[in-house]
Amino acid sequence: EGFFMQPILNAQGVCFEFANGRTLFHNLNFSLSARLFALVGPNGIGKTTLARLLTGELTPTSGTIRRNGAITFFVQREMPPAETVENYLAENYAWSALGETLLGEIDRKVSCTELSGGEWMRVRLARTLDDAFLILDEPTNDLDYEGRSVLVRFLQERTGGALLISHDRQCLQLCEEVLELSNRGLSKFGGGWQDYLLARDAERDRLHRALEDAKRVRDAVIVERREKVSRQDKRNRQGAAAAARGGMPKILIGGRKRRAQITTGKVDSDTLEKTQQSVRDAFAAFQELKIDPVMYADLMGQELPNQKLVAEAEGFNIRYADWLFPRNLDFTWRGNIRIAIQGGNGSGKSTLIKAILGSRFQTRGQLRAGVLEVLYVDQRCDSIDDNKTVLENVCASASLSQTEARNGLAKFLFVKDSVFQKAGQLSGGERLRLTLAKGFLRKAKPQLLILDEPTNNLDLVNIEFLERLVAEFRGALIVVSHDEVFLKNCGISDFFKIE
Repeated sequence: EGFFMQPILNAQGVCFEFANGRTLFHNLNFSLSARLFALVGPNGIGKTTLARLLTGELTPTSGTIRRNGAITFFVQREMPPAETVENYLAENYAWSALGETLLGEIDRKVSCTELSGGEWMRVRLARTLDDAFLILDEPTNDLDYEGRSVLVRFLQERTGGALLISHDRQCLQLCEEVLELSNRGLSKFGGGWQDYLLARDAERDRLHRALEDAKRVRDAVIVERREKVSRQDKRNRQGAAAAARGGMPKILIGGRKRRAQITTGKVDSDTLEKTQQSVRDAFAAFQELKIDPVMYADLMGQELPNQKLVAEAEGFNIRYADWLFPRNLDFTWRGNIRIAIQGGNGSGKSTLIKAILGSRFQTRGQLRAGVLEVLYVDQRCDSIDDNKTVLENVCASASLSQTEARNGLAKFLFVKDSVFQKAGQLSGGERLRLTLAKGFLRKAKPQLLILDEPTNNLDLVNIEFLERLVAEFRGALIVVSHDEVFLKNCGISDFFKIE
């Protein structure tokens, strides 16, 4: 117990700068022991870079990282080697109950290249069991339900420490402490995922109140400034009129006028400085907010009549080298359906979606799709032309003038010069927003929204936004996702399983 309570990783004053001089981290201080930690933060904030610093793959610009024990970086994807499972495990696996559970019925004489995605994940995890500390970078991406359940059990039962970089809330629920990386640095929250969410929401509320208070002060100061200037101007006019009636010499009238102007200027200067300070306070409070702004576009879509056809299959199957679906598909989907298509990796979920969208395959049976306005969002947002700007992408799909397109894009948080950014440079969340903009800025609003693993490349803020959008969407909905929390929050009421 004494060994495990000692820090396995200790970071002191860690700073990291890129070759171009941009500072990513400044003065990070934290320690990690043999517990399960989560590392969260928006895309692009530097979570993977921090992981590479912790493993020693990168070196801090300044500060120190001390390691006590083997630190393993478990990357998202690793190509299986052309060697047997037995050979792959030989140097790094000793028998354990958890290890044997992970390996299950896997034939250790077969090549790693012959394993399924879930089996390869099991073998990779078994090889890390004796490492003092494990860093997992988005391990659930591309995993089916079986793979996810294996990972959850592994995290629950493993005795060593681990840092989980993930947006998968089912795995995050298991974590005992949460590290949040933001533009303010690194914050540590004890008590697990639910306590972190409560603390985050409380902080968000506090910062919102600070912002609103600062705005109220600023507005009151502006009103006060106007009133003071107005009163001083009135006094100036009254004084000038009285001086003229009393026959005061012009040189004295001029002197009084100058003194009055100086007084007015001082009132103006003092109150203006108070106003500027209030604005600065308001801006500082806004900067403290660590959440992305929320889109305010109308994303309701069009409701369908109850009997309007979405898609219908009768004895339907698709042929590659063999028939794709173990059993021919039969279904009828009409009206404002909310369906999740489920099945293991390689079961044909995305292929079925493409067939519904009109892609041609060698088939048997019948598949009919309704004539609908469809918005299709896949995990890479492939409808975007990476060589075009944000503005050009929208103008290409909607009959809008540049001014109309820019006004519309502002609702999706693309403002000012950001509309001229090349789409190929956008983050996962920005690509999602652009795909939605392309769909919802068209004259005909979507009647059918199809989402194919939409959360894989999104951070938590954008996942939560997408959940709100999908929950409020009034048309038909078809979702392919292994993220059970996402499906629940989206209000999915029906499931179609491919087995």
